[in-house]
Amino acid sequence: MSPSNTMARFDEGFFTGKDGLRLYWMSERPEQPRAHVAVVHGYGDHIGRYRTTFDALTAQGFAVHGFDYRGHGRADGRRGFCATWPDYLDDLAGFWERVRREAGERKVFLLAHSHGGLMATHLLGRGGLQGVSGVVLSAPYFKLAITPPALKVVAARAVGRVLPWMPIKSELTPEHLSRDVAVQEAVRQDPLYNTRVTPRWFIQSTEAQGRVMTLTNELKVPLFVLAGAEDGVASVDAGRLFFEAVGSKDKVYKVYPGMRHEPLNELGKEEVHKDISNWISAHL
Repeated sequence: MSPSNTMARFDEGFFTGKDGLRLYWMSERPEQPRAHVAVVHGYGDHIGRYRTTFDALTAQGFAVHGFDYRGHGRADGRRGFCATWPDYLDDLAGFWERVRREAGERKVFLLAHSHGGLMATHLLGRGGLQGVSGVVLSAPYFKLAITPPALKVVAARAVGRVLPWMPIKSELTPEHLSRDVAVQEAVRQDPLYNTRVTPRWFIQSTEAQGRVMTLTNELKVPLFVLAGAEDGVASVDAGRLFFEAVGSKDKVYKVYPGMRHEPLNELGKEEVHKDISNWISAHL
């Protein structure tokens, strides 16, 4: 089927998470979508930063859906905080079911970036994401690219026992994300972009990373893992080891030279969008 030539319809709103928290969603949908794609953003991130990706995929005839999970973007909750790791998975599960209902008989794919990739992998590992036709992981956050100082980790755990929600300045800079100076400046000016981390999130996400390799045998769905070769945030080696261990027989791995942590927002992102679109199209 050829890509849709009609203008995609944009919709947005809120839905209620499992524990009653209000979460934001948005979607772009051509009149006759070829398939549906659910997008999951990274930590400190929000789905509004993915409009270029939405537009690229809807131009190829796909309906695209995204959401802000707790503590991010337009969603409610303390910024960058989760009481327990499964709270994130419950948010994603609720979003996924909404997209499945919207898709009806059409195939549904998942595109998850960084921390979103860690969430998606865990949800798949516990038997979630029912009916997914394929998963694309962009720069999955399976391990920090740089090992944090041991003293800082000990301090985070100590503070986390007393003030688990305390915001601490992140060492991540806009330059870590992309070489594109326009993207860097947009991040600096973005009131929804979170530049803080919390001790509880750090502890919960680090423990989740430690369990990733125990999930690989359970992952049998078609998989496309991509990364920027110069990613200074999420370990490229950890993503490659995960890919090699995954049980799926239908899997593709690609590293983009020169790109940093956000291939979807990088110079040359058009190639990334095209690769994702072609990969989805091959699985329709």
